[in-house]
Order: sequence, then structure tokens, then C-alpha cells
Amino acid sequence: MGNVIESQIQSRNYIGGEWVPADSGEVEEVTNPARPSEVLGTAPRSDRGEMERAVAAAQEALPGWRSTLPAARGQILLRAAEIIDSRSEELARLMALEAGKPLTESRAEVSRAAAIFRYYGSEGWRLYGVAAPSTRPGVRITSTREPLGVVGLITPWNFPLAIPSWKMAPALICGNTVVIKPAANAVLNAAELVRILEEAGLPGGVVNLVMGPGGSSGDALVRDGRVRAISFTGSTAVGLSIQERAAGKKVQLEMGGKNPYLVMEDADLADAAAKVAYGAFGYAGQKCTASSRAIVVEEVYDRFLEEVAEATKALKLGDPLDEEAVIGPVINESQYESILGAIEQARKDGRVVLDGGATGPKEEGYYISPVIVADVENSSQTAREEIFGPVLAVIKARDFDHAVELANDTRYGLTAGIATRSLRYAEEFIERSQTGLVNVNLPTAGVEFQVPFGGSKESGVGGREQGMAAIEFYSGWKTASVLAV
Repeated sequence: MGNVIESQIQSRNYIGGEWVPADSGEVEEVTNPARPSEVLGTAPRSDRGEMERAVAAAQEALPGWRSTLPAARGQILLRAAEIIDSRSEELARLMALEAGKPLTESRAEVSRAAAIFRYYGSEGWRLYGVAAPSTRPGVRITSTREPLGVVGLITPWNFPLAIPSWKMAPALICGNTVVIKPAANAVLNAAELVRILEEAGLPGGVVNLVMGPGGSSGDALVRDGRVRAISFTGSTAVGLSIQERAAGKKVQLEMGGKNPYLVMEDADLADAAAKVAYGAFGYAGQKCTASSRAIVVEEVYDRFLEEVAEATKALKLGDPLDEEAVIGPVINESQYESILGAIEQARKDGRVVLDGGATGPKEEGYYISPVIVADVENSSQTAREEIFGPVLAVIKARDFDHAVELANDTRYGLTAGIATRSLRYAEEFIERSQTGLVNVNLPTAGVEFQVPFGGSKESGVGGREQGMAAIEFYSGWKTASVLAV
């Protein structure tokens, strides 16, 4: 299939309601990870000055947006949802091209972005407060939500529409103004989302978009004293660095994972293998919720290895525009080289059950086929470090208790899964798992927007995302006590 973009997209920053280039005039090329020589467009290489002006624009727009009735804010978000739906195929194809996400999964993400705006748009009629009885005669107490102010959003490339949506929509409905800095490999998608909000009637300055390196423009956003909150999704190392630099701000960090999937002796092995394979290798394993460790009790260990190898072989690797592809390219050359290095280490840390790696010259696409290694020690580098690529470590456990112990023996705590027919195993694992998300007979990858999302340990810091937890993060409480005289 040919290029679905007729001409290169010249993206710009969006500051104070205007689309503007970087001060320096410098741009960076945006390329297609499936065909690295194909330039999709350009993005401004911004620095601190542009970010400072974006924050100033958000600060200037704050009083007007804050005073806008929540229902009126909600109407804008609902219109944005309608526009996303009307452009779903165009947006999905742009995502497949820029992020390398297979088209079927890209379509699902676009649909999810629309649903997120619809969900939070509806909250414009439900931003409830609290009325509590006072212990003092004649006193009436009410607690109401109010916006924080200017919030900074730093988003990754692997969910280029969903994550900006689930950060922006609750921030906006609460009355905050926004400055968003997307990752370099998601700028075209982020710009399209901001254009949709502009088309939906969002006033200038309420959302501001700045593209550029995290070390300059991103750092300026984190350190700016006018910014009252930072929400970040990305690597643990960068997230913890942001926590140190964002002194005095409300901080929400969604970071890495090394997610376990337990397979018990009573599990449907074919079903469990299919879910582990999809969770580990869908979108080339480029999800913080990917199933990167399969912890299997010894009674079914060998049979599970056979099943998961076969299930993995059934997942098609190919061009993201291929309707049947489940595994596309990894995002860029840096990730490609890093993952290939991790695969070399994995071959040393375990017994290779399914060997993969580079499928051809990287000039023909950053494609890496899945790798499964068995007999991995939980203390090994392969079992402990997030690879963010198509590598599955399989670890043998003596029994249920040992499996839970291995699952929790990690610095991460995002999500976990278990395959079992036992209600006791399921309920006990839900109780004992040291993660923010637990899945029983479901893949670890896959969350719903109406419930809280986030992890513990080095996977998450601060308030949860999505659901009503996001409303809680993006708003503050004001309690008023009134005595009528």
C-alpha cells in the first residue's frame, strides 16, 4: 500500500491560539519506522523560550476558562469526541505511519480517545462537591472542587492519542489550562488532537502545544513556577528525575513495568498462552503494561512453553498498514539497537525457546521478531529490567506461593495477571499482588478509561489516572463554613 499522506506535514507549536514555528526556525524530520527513509513531515525544535511563552499563554487564559461553566466546557469536549469519530480512519492511519502501531490497534485507540473525551465531557454536569453537617450550631459547611491552574503534560509516543486524551480531557473539564509536550515520535498525532480541540471551539491559550527536546523545553515546563501540576508518562529514570525537579508542584508519574503473568496448574493452557503472547508481543511489546515475565508452575511448565511458542508464531509481524499485522516495527533506531542488545543478553540469561531478532536491514524498517527465553532466573537482567520490546522471559515456580513471591520480587508494580480456574488462587492473588492493576484470565495489556489506572513502587507516583481518580488529581478542594448572622 502506498503512502496515505499525500504531502509532508509541517507541524508547528500551538501557543496562545496561534500555530507558530520554533524561534530558531529549526525543525526535525518525522519518519516512518516501517520505512525509515520516508519522511512524514517536520516538527519544530523548540527551546525554553517557546515553553515559557506557552506557560504565559496558559496563565493568561486561565481566568476565562476557569469561569466558564463546567457544562459549557463539557460541550466542547463532547464536540471534540464527535470530530475524532468523524475522522477515525484518517487518524488511525496517521498513527500507524508515525508510531508504527498496527492499523487495527490504531483504530481501537482512536475510538478510545473519542470515548475519553465523551466520558469527561459528560462530567461537566457532575462535578459534585460535598455538604457536611457541622458540629457548630447554625454553621453550614460545603466543600467544592476548583481547578489547580496551569498544568503541564508530558506524553509518550506509544499511545499518541489515548494518553494525551486521558490527560487533557480531565484537566480541561476541571477548569485548568494546559501546556502539553509530546514525545518526538508522536508530534503529528498530538498536533492533530490539538487541531480537533481548536475546531471544537476551545478558546485560544487554554491548550498549548510545544514540541522539542525534553532536556530543554521539557525541563522548562517542569521547573516553571507558574505550573501547578505535572503529569508525566514515560520511563522510570526520567519520571524520578521530574519528581526531583518539580518541587512544590502536584506530580503524577506513570512509569515503567516488568509485568508478571502467573500460569497455574489448573489453567486453560492454550488460552493462557494466547493471552501471554498477545500481552508480550502486541505492538512489538512497546507497552508499559506488556506481559514481560511469564511465571509458570512446574506441573505445566513444559507444556506451556510449547503452547506459548505456537501462539506467538500465529501473531503476524508486518507493515502497520497491513490489516492482519499484530506486530509492527519498533519506534526508532535508538530503541531498535537497545532491544537487540537486550535480546543478546536474554540469550545468555535463559534457554531460547523461540529465537527472533532483526528481520532484515534496519534501513528496511525497525522490525524485530519475538524472542522467548525459558529457565530465566528472576534475579537476571532479562527478568528485572524493562526492555520495552518483544522479549518474554519464562520463569519456573514451585507452586502458587512461590509464583506470587517471584511476581512481587521486582522494583516495578504496574500490572499483573494470572491464569487459573481457582477462585481461591484468583482472590488471593488480587490481595497479594503488589501492583495497581490485576487481571484474572485476561491479558496484562488493556485497561478501561472509566476506572483508575496506575502502579506502585517505581511504576507510579502520585495520583492515579483515568476514571474519577483523574478528576481528583486535576482539582483541589475548597471548604467553606458559613454562619448566617
